[in-house]
Amino acid sequence: MATATAGETFVDQVLKEIILPARDQLLGNRYFTDLRAGKLSKRRMQGFSLEHTWFNWVLLKGTALRMLAAQNVGQLRGNLFQISEEKDHPDMCKKFGLALGLTDEDFDNHIPTFQTLQHTSVIVASPITVGNAAAGRASGMVNETLVQRYSAEFAEYLTKAPYNMTEDEIEFFIAHGVVDVEHSKMAAAAVARTALTDRDQELVWYTAKLQTSLKLAKFDAIYDQYV
Repeated sequence: MATATAGETFVDQVLKEIILPARDQLLGNRYFTDLRAGKLSKRRMQGFSLEHTWFNWVLLKGTALRMLAAQNVGQLRGNLFQISEEKDHPDMCKKFGLALGLTDEDFDNHIPTFQTLQHTSVIVASPITVGNAAAGRASGMVNETLVQRYSAEFAEYLTKAPYNMTEDEIEFFIAHGVVDVEHSKMAAAAVARTALTDRDQELVWYTAKLQTSLKLAKFDAIYDQYV
């Protein structure tokens, strides 16, 4: 059995060897290189809004389903907390797309890319299919760390020329650039507390590798399919 201190050391290793390199790789890809250069097309920004709004709604649905399967009050409270924290996110992300010229009908009729579907499906299903508390929190640690960092990048550049968007229009990125700092810390602390066996740590490592690869593939797909 590993100690709590060993759990914290393990989390630091996961961050150093998997999550932070993936974060840097994401910020160095074509999507964010174009963003910083003032060359990111409106269509690719619309693509993010369509894909991520869809993702946010499905995530809420998945959390609601997990509430029905909660085994104890702690799990139920955790799901309630997640819904409370995430419930406004789809509309914030949709507002970004509406400001870029999308319509309600565009969102209603949206069919996600295969990569977004794959990423979303793994996040929603893994608490049931993997069934490991530490691995479940590792999913949050990965995604909240990456979302926080790329949201800060969006928030920094979208208010500048040539984009010239208002803070209200990019509320999604401003909120996530701040809030997910705390969320990622909470998830990391939870992983450190619960990744107590070799099996726990094996599943956390597997989850972190899987989730980072899926997130990177999702942004590549948005770049390629929204031209």
